[in-house]
Amino acid sequence: MKRYINCVAHGLSDGNLLIGEEHTALIDCGMAVCAQDTIRLVKNALAGRPLDYIVMTHAHYDHVGALPYFRQEWPDLRLVASAAGGLLLSKETPRRVFREFGRISAEHLGTEFDSTYNDDVMRLNIIFQDSDVLKLGGLTLVALATPGHTRDSYSFFVPELELLIASESSGVMMPDGQVLACYITSYQDAMNSIEKCRRTGYKFLSLPHRGLVGEEEGQGFFEKALTANTECRSFILNMQEKGFDEEKMLASYFDKYGDILLSNYQIREAFLANAKATIDCTLREQ
Repeated sequence: MKRYINCVAHGLSDGNLLIGEEHTALIDCGMAVCAQDTIRLVKNALAGRPLDYIVMTHAHYDHVGALPYFRQEWPDLRLVASAAGGLLLSKETPRRVFREFGRISAEHLGTEFDSTYNDDVMRLNIIFQDSDVLKLGGLTLVALATPGHTRDSYSFFVPELELLIASESSGVMMPDGQVLACYITSYQDAMNSIEKCRRTGYKFLSLPHRGLVGEEEGQGFFEKALTANTECRSFILNMQEKGFDEEKMLASYFDKYGDILLSNYQIREAFLANAKATIDCTLREQ
């Protein structure tokens, strides 16, 4: 699939490149500490062509934190995102989280965080909403609102390639094939988003922090995702029935899910913040 290139430089990061006849687009540019590795992958794939768009699945540091470095490399590129995602990027609190988690991620990988990191360029150029289409020339990118991981989460379908680029609302697949639930704003939204993705008629599937998976893995992914989300919710509600307080719930959640996730895809601080949000929204929605 030469028009799709996996540009995931590290499991902590992300990046899916689409090469159209007229335009090129990177779905998520990954986290700041992986920026140069991701840029090298993109430049090698583009072979002298410019990168025209970065399309954002959601406003988290590990998906779009590298944007300042991409804008240094390609000053004319345009950021395409939902209005809600663009608004988040304009606020100081998310930017501060980007910087802090970027610094911690650098420590995790044994490197230094660039002190000149400039998040003033975190600005939106093109707004999309559900069912909008971005034309690349021979390839079209269809936006699919898939909330659950975040309220601004989007997946993307490329009909010419029968390719679905899924958001984290469905979950993250581990190297052993296990799927971990990643809903942090709404369990029910995540379940609805999984069903929406299943109905796209995809043949090929690209997953967050991993890229393109085999056809067999791809066809069975959303069934696993439904089960993973249901089991996560049940685990949390069972802790509530046992009378666990917030601290004990978080510790038990970490014991169950933390080690396998932290070893591959997430720094501890981000995991704990997301775990608390998952527990909170589960209890709120029951």
